[in-house]
Amino acid sequence: MEKSQMPPEMKREQQKSKRSSRRPLWWGAGLVAVLLVIIVGWWKPWQSGHVMLSADAAAQAVLEQYPGEIVNSTLKDGTYIMQLRSETGLYDVQLDAETATVSAIKRLESNPQAEEKTLLSREQIKTELLKQTNEQLVSLELVEQQGSPVYLAVLKMKDNSREQWTVDPYNGEKQSSKTLDTPASEPAKEDDPPRFLSEKEAEQKALARVPGEVDDTELRGTNSGNPYYLVEIDLEDGREAIVQVNAISGAIRSVTWDEDEED
Repeated sequence: MEKSQMPPEMKREQQKSKRSSRRPLWWGAGLVAVLLVIIVGWWKPWQSGHVMLSADAAAQAVLEQYPGEIVNSTLKDGTYIMQLRSETGLYDVQLDAETATVSAIKRLESNPQAEEKTLLSREQIKTELLKQTNEQLVSLELVEQQGSPVYLAVLKMKDNSREQWTVDPYNGEKQSSKTLDTPASEPAKEDDPPRFLSEKEAEQKALARVPGEVDDTELRGTNSGNPYYLVEIDLEDGREAIVQVNAISGAIRSVTWDEDEED
C-alpha cells in the first residue's frame, strides 16, 4: 500500500507549530544571558571595591594621628600591622588598608621617662611650705640637681639659724634639709628674679630630647611667673618638633609635632 501523503497545508501548519514550541526556550535562555551580563558588568567581581593604600600612605595616616616613628609595617588580609615608636613607648597599630582607619592599638613597651609632670610655680611651692612650717622663708630657687629639677628653699629659724630645704617641685613636699653656715654675704632675697637659661642652653636641652636642627627659639611666659622656651627643631625626615623647655630649670615640659603647638 502506498503511504498516504499529507497535504502541503498540513505540513506547513505542523512545522509552524514545532517552531512556535521551541521559541519560548530560546527567548528564556537569551533573557537569562542578558541578565547575567548586566549583573557581572555592574558588580565587577574581578575588581576591588576600594583602592588599597600604599605602605607609605598607610604610615602617614597613622603618623597624622599618633606622632612618632614607624619601625615596621606588614600588610596582611587587607590590614596593615605596624609598630609605632613614640615618646610614650612602642605600640602595635592595626590600620584598615582601604579606609585608613585605625582598628586597634596596643602598647608593647612603655617609656618610663615619657610621662611629663607639671612643675609647681613659686607661689604654689610657698603655699605648700607654709603648711609644713611656720619659719620665715628667705629665698626660693628652682635649680637642677643630677638632671632633675628641685626647689631649694632657705628658711630662717626662730634661733636665727638657717636651713636649706630640698623641695619636690611637683608636690611641694620636703625631701631633705641641712643647716647652713652663716654666709659671708646675704643670700639672694626672695623677690630677686630667678636666673633664666640662655637661648643656647635651652636649645641644648631641647636637642638632647629631640636631635635635629634648631629652626627658632622663643622665650614665653615671663610675666606669668612660669617662663619657658619654645624651641622648634627640624628633623631629617621632614617633621618639625616643638620642645617646651622650662626657662629656669631646663626641664622638658612637653614635645609636640608640626601643627600641635600649644600657646
